[in-house]
Amino acid sequence: MDQATQAVVDELVGNAHGNLERVQEIVVRQPDLMNAKASWNETPIEAATQMGNRPIIEFLLDHGAQIDFFTALALGRLDEVDNELKAHPDRVHERGIHDLPALYFAAIGGNLGVAERLLEAGADVNARAQAAAPIHGAVMGGSPDMVRLLLDQGADPSQTDYAERDARGLALAINRSDIASLLD
Repeated sequence: MDQATQAVVDELVGNAHGNLERVQEIVVRQPDLMNAKASWNETPIEAATQMGNRPIIEFLLDHGAQIDFFTALALGRLDEVDNELKAHPDRVHERGIHDLPALYFAAIGGNLGVAERLLEAGADVNARAQAAAPIHGAVMGGSPDMVRLLLDQGADPSQTDYAERDARGLALAINRSDIASLLD
């Protein structure tokens, strides 16, 4: 891939973390870049999935992005998750983009059934990556019920994310005092 094309891919993936309008502009102009990897080895769908950004995920899927296990987790596609876990039980321990644990993706997606299925299958509620732990995904996903579920399962809210924020600090940083109050 030439340098100019790589720069566009990097812009696409960077914006797939949260800028739907720019993602749409790039994809409409260059749909062949849909599954290309940024210079830091991340695809657009992985970026959107990491952030739990449903509108971007859905747009990318509608335009040819390939769904994987972690995206199915974030989208709460319980049937797909069940099929994967039946065929490959060890997937519960696999890591997605940025080494994030499977439970992180379920947590950011906010689907309690998917998170419960992973926990039943042996997911570590305190598995973490340098970027975040499942509790951070629950906070970023904005689901008080998911935060409660993970806390009830023994999640450690004092774990820090890439910015050295514990779960409560992250909740306050994103203006979710309702979730921060659960983490006192």
